Amino acid sequence: MGASGATPLKLVLAGAATSAILSSLVVAVMIPRTNVMDQFRFWQVGSVGTGSWDAIQLFIPFLVIGMVIALFTAPALNALALGDEVATGLGVRTGTLRLFAALGGVLLCGAATALAGPIGFIGLLATHVVRLIIGPDIRFILPMSALAGAIILTVSDVCGRLLGSPGELEVGILTAFIGAPILILITMKAKMRAL
Repeated sequence: MGASGATPLKLVLAGAATSAILSSLVVAVMIPRTNVMDQFRFWQVGSVGTGSWDAIQLFIPFLVIGMVIALFTAPALNALALGDEVATGLGVRTGTLRLFAALGGVLLCGAATALAGPIGFIGLLATHVVRLIIGPDIRFILPMSALAGAIILTVSDVCGRLLGSPGELEVGILTAFIGAPILILITMKAKMRAL
């Protein structure tokens, strides 16, 4: 093998170096500013406490368009789950479908992240739990995942406010502590079933 290829070690070292450089840049920008820590904390873990009706109204068009695209592509995504050849045989244009489904996902995730910051594990956790309960039909998984995600977020936010009283434990921290172990359990159960 030639030495010019990107080995896993080289990729790890390049990623670590890039992360260190960018982290240093963030610190350099933050140090001279006294009011930036609240904004930095928001963009690190996310919070629903900073949302406002004006911000929500600003992002409603993106949320509506993203949801319409997601619901419109759901039946074809069921066909795509059977494989590209089967989906193509059923008349699905797989490339176009992937493009539109990705656009819908980006609009929904981008709008949600712009409103509340990067609150992790809710999308993964809600979708996997809903799939376990109602099955693999994407037409039902999409709306039920949105409802389950809203419930998980609300419960996590209330728990964060109670646990962090008189302050607040950011919801992104709580969802990571709860979501990671549950996703690991779901993954382990799925692997056991596959055996």
